[in-house]
Formats: sequence, structure tokens, C-alpha cells
Amino acid sequence: MKEPWYRSSYRRNLIDMHIPDDDIRFMADFDAGRYVELLKTARVDTAMVYASSCLGLCYWPTPHGRMHAGLGEIDLIGEVTAACREAGIRTVVYMNYWNKWAYDNHPDWRFVSADGLNTAEYLWDRGRFGVCCFNTPYGEHLRSQIEDLCRNYSFDGLWIDMIHWPYSPCHCGACKARYMAETQREIPRTVDWSDPDWVAWQRTRESWLADYAGSLTELAKRVKPGVTVGQQSSSWSVGWQNGLTEAFFRHTDYCSGDFYGDALLQTFTCKALDNLSENRPFEFMTSRCPDLTEHTTTKSKALLRAQTFSAILNGGAFLFIDAIDPTGTLDERVYETMGEIYGELEAYEPYLNPDAVPIADVALYFNFESLYDPADNGKPVLDGSLDKPLMKAAKNAARTLMNANIPYTVITRRNLGELDRFAVVVLCDLPVADDEEIEAFAAYVHGGGGLYASGAGTLRRKDGTLRPDFGLAAVLGVSDEGQTEEPITYMAPAPAFEHWMPRNDAAHPMMIAGPQRFVRVTTGEIAATLTLAYTNPKDPSRFASAISNPPGIATERPSLVLNEYGAGRAAYCAGGLEQMTSDDHRQLFTQVLRRLANRAWTASSDAPRPVEAVWYRGGDSNSHTLRVLNYQESLPNIPVRNIEFRLKWEESAGARVLLLPGGERLTSSYRDGELVFTLPELETFAMVAIEEENMLEEESAL
Repeated sequence: MKEPWYRSSYRRNLIDMHIPDDDIRFMADFDAGRYVELLKTARVDTAMVYASSCLGLCYWPTPHGRMHAGLGEIDLIGEVTAACREAGIRTVVYMNYWNKWAYDNHPDWRFVSADGLNTAEYLWDRGRFGVCCFNTPYGEHLRSQIEDLCRNYSFDGLWIDMIHWPYSPCHCGACKARYMAETQREIPRTVDWSDPDWVAWQRTRESWLADYAGSLTELAKRVKPGVTVGQQSSSWSVGWQNGLTEAFFRHTDYCSGDFYGDALLQTFTCKALDNLSENRPFEFMTSRCPDLTEHTTTKSKALLRAQTFSAILNGGAFLFIDAIDPTGTLDERVYETMGEIYGELEAYEPYLNPDAVPIADVALYFNFESLYDPADNGKPVLDGSLDKPLMKAAKNAARTLMNANIPYTVITRRNLGELDRFAVVVLCDLPVADDEEIEAFAAYVHGGGGLYASGAGTLRRKDGTLRPDFGLAAVLGVSDEGQTEEPITYMAPAPAFEHWMPRNDAAHPMMIAGPQRFVRVTTGEIAATLTLAYTNPKDPSRFASAISNPPGIATERPSLVLNEYGAGRAAYCAGGLEQMTSDDHRQLFTQVLRRLANRAWTASSDAPRPVEAVWYRGGDSNSHTLRVLNYQESLPNIPVRNIEFRLKWEESAGARVLLLPGGERLTSSYRDGELVFTLPELETFAMVAIEEENMLEEESAL
């Protein structure tokens, strides 16, 4: 059976073509030959080519919709895919779910918000973006376009962009009728995560979206056997508004999405995509400009290189997005720059095994049902926050683990069957958990795992109902009794744990920028207690300091509790310790994780904070590779020298440490059950192979 194209593709490109046709100059200078020559300049191995944009104008002659008038007789899809094939470049056809042409020509197909607004009335730049609902005839219209492409053109993959609810539930006539027919209920209009009716509506729209995405994948694969199907995966990070869940991800052959942000956001996102993806490598996409609004501004080569290799660091492929000029031309300089970066990447490709598994000692867990903000309760839908507390906390926990050089990853329900891979699993105030998750976490800890949980974690079921206690109460050794009214609280170390908080004590406890749960200990050991401010910070008429809210009321209520459960250990923090950003908070958090772990970390290093290392274990458990990235806030990078790396290794096995791609041997030694070696210099990216000495000698003899 032929191997899917994506397994050996790491240098990808997409050229945005969201160009209207109300000006005779628009797309008039498009040249398929020139387009492909620039892809070759950039050393692209897979091109994603536009069949339609968010405007709904088509780049191929089709009876389903309208072709872009500026192309004249040019069949862009036909010419570009043929030229790519001749150049040895694989092609993925791009379709956009959003469709302004359909929106303008079929008002009855339009998405309608809870406020009665259409998307051109509330999305970003008013008037530009039109979205239709798949529960209207538009759903079949898009299916007809996909079938037309699959029957008439040769390409390797299909990719569907913007397939999500547009930042709101839909209240069009078709959605209201379908929901009434299925549930005999009206669609609720106010956010309320404590209301089972609201939560039931959310679960329904999630299911509808996943089912429709699945129908598109099934159609493409039935009409064009062997084609791969990718669907835009980036909108999961927005949370409930866009409606993506694990069920949606099962309908995309590999995770793929465009993201914009700093080094932390990229590496966190990549780790999540790696574990969500049905197949590896996942695809990380980002624009060559700072964001898609800056058409003529290009990121520095140093930043593009760092972003490219961050995807590679985390086991992904990289795709850079350019945007075509309205006339249909492109800036050659962009492709020359990317050609230099992709040339560097190409040298590492023989060593990038998509079957290699990243090694992680700590897993940050989230589920899609918890991607909401309880503070939105009672608000109109369009006023709901797009910044979810769980994501914010998890990303900050990721920063703490990176700073401490602790190997970590980001997992979801998809990974419940492999929790034993990790020494510690972290639940950052995970509000919702179903019985399957509760049972999996309990079994994991009982069997010897370590679990950290905080805040109101596991208090709610998937249907929105409130449990009488934490779902993991027995595992955590605590019982819930409510929450502080105060939004600023403190943690005071218990006498036996003062060494964990050397800069804090009963008089000067550690601040938590948020409320804490009131809990009662059932079987656990108290490591810190709750201290409140002198006055309630919510009352501006009384205060102990005009600037801050100092601690003044010590309590005996637990704030941090350690518990043993079966062969494992658990920790519960009544507040958001993992959300705090100071070094003192980060050090306490890592101290707790070390206490929970049933083994020493698999790998470690003395790398400075801008450097991240990811270890991989190949199909052979004795085959390891190390990928290292230097991604500094201010670029270009200042080279980092003499980083020491340590990996658990049996000395009797022997090892050879090789710097790739050249194969230079690095000096190594054995120390306390670890293989130790030094990377002499790191500018941006480095890769190291570690193999058993005797295995390499046997291969050489062959």
C-alpha cells in the first residue's frame, strides 16, 4: 500500500487568494508557471492550492457557484496542479467553508447569531465575511463543489478551511427547526454553564459540526479513493464558541491549522496537535507576515526559521502562508528567504521519523467541554470571552515546565488509555469531567501515577450538572465545601513544608491571584493553609493598604493537600498555583510535581529558558533522537554554548552520540544511571542521535 504523502512532507506552502473580482485588474496577471517556479525557489515539497476563498469565488470552472471573473479562461486548479506534478511537488486543494458569494446570493442560507445578526454584521471588518449554515441548502452546495473537484482533477489531498461555527451558535430557521425536531426544545440564547438546557444545546451543535465534517471526508474519499482530507483545526483553541471536539478531529487525516503568537503558544499548540492528530506529522501553519493583515510586511528570517524549526522540534511539518497580490503576482524575495530556511530543514529530513514518539514525563490535560469561562454565565452569546481560563492556566504551566527543563506534552481524552506513559498528569482547574475520565485518572493514580488538580476541577459532569463533591475526591483526599468570596487569597506553608516555600511563611504567605475552594481533608496531608486578606478586596470602602490587599486572616483550612491513593500520589491545590508567573510560584509548582512523580525525570538539561529540548524514542526502544530549539524573545538568537543533556540509560548498553546531519561524534559519559553529553553550540536548531554502540557496530559490519 502506498504511503500517504504527508508522512514524508515537511516543507509546505499555502498562498492565500481572498481576492474579489469587481476590478478588472484583480487576478489578471496570474501565471501558473511563475507560481510554481517560486514554489521551487522556496524548496516547497507540498503546495496547498486555492480552489475557493472565503469570498466564495471559484478558481476552476464549475457549475456550482461562480468562477473568479479575473481569471478569464484560466483554470487555476488545473494548471497549477499539473505544473506542480511536473515539478515533483505534491498538491493539496484548498476549499474555504466561508462563502460571501453564497451569503450575498442566498440570504436564506445565512448563519444567524442569537442577536439576529448575520456574520457580515458582527465579524471583524464589517461587511467582508459572509458565512452560511450547513443545515441550510448551503451544506449540499459545498458538497457538490467538493464532488466536482474530486471527479475532475488530480491531487493528493483536500483541505477545508474555516469549518467551524463562526464564534457563536446559529439561530437560523434550519437550526431552530432541526433542534426542535430532535429535542422538542427552543434554542437557548443566554450563556449559562450551570444550566443543563444550555449545555445540551452546546453538546448538540458540537455533534452537528462533527457529523457534517465527517460527511465531507466520507464524500471526498468515496469519490476519490486514496485522497487525504484535512480540516482546519486551529479554532479548537477558541473554545466552545466554535464547537470543535474530539469527534471532529476523527474526521481529519492529520491535524492542521494556522496559529499566530509567541514561542510559548506555538510549542504548546504543537504538542496538543501532535496528540490530537489521527496521523503524524501534524501540520503547523503560520503566515510569513506578522499577521494576515500586514500584506507587505515580512517577518525576519530569524523569526521564520525559529517558527519553522519549532514545528519540527515538536514532531510536525511546517507550512508558510503567503498572500497573493490582488493582480495575481507574488514577491519573489519571500520565496528566496523560505528557500534558504527550507534548505536547512531538508538536511534533517532523513532523520525525521513520523513514527518516533516524543518522551514526556508530565502531561497537561484538557478536554473540550471545559473550554469555557464561568464568568460568562448570564451574558449574551456574542459577549462570551474568547480567552478561556483553562487554556491560560495550561499554557502558563507549560512555561513553568519549560523553564525547569522538564519534558512535557499536552493531552486530551484521546490519550486516556496511555496515561501510564507519564510520571505526572496535571489538571489545571478542569471544571468538567465525565465518568470515563474520572475512572481513568483514578486507575492511573491507583496504579502508581501522580496527579495534580486544582480549583473546581471535576465538580461538573459533561451535561453541566453539578456533582455533590469533586469527581476525584477520593483520589485527592479532600471534599469540597464551597469557595472564598475573596478574589485575592494566600497560601501559608505548613511547618513540615516550609522548605518548599523558602521566601514565604505564616506572616508572609504566598499570594494567589484568585479565589480558593474551601475544602475538608479526608485522607490527605496538609502542605499549606489558606490565608485571607485583612479585608475583602471586593469591598473598596475598607482596605488594609491602598495599593494591595495584604494577608491578615490566617485559617486552618487546607490550601495545598498531598494524598496517597493506591500505589500513587495526588496533590490538590485550592487555588490556581499553576496560573501564577513568579519564580517562587513556579518553583513550588515543580516541587509538588517532583513529589508526585514515582520516578526521576527521563531526561533533563541545564539549558537556559529560551531553549527547549524534545526527546524522541524510535520504533526500537534503544533508538533515541534529541531535537533542540533556541527561540529567544529578541531575534536573531544569541548562540548558547555547552548545554549539558542527561538521559536515563543503562551503562552496560553503551551509546554513541552523533550530531546530525553531519554525524560528528560528541563526547559522552555515564553518571548515576544517565547518559551525559554536551552540545557545544546552539544557534537555532540542533538534532542529536543516540544509539546503542553495539547496534551501530553490527550495522557497520553488515
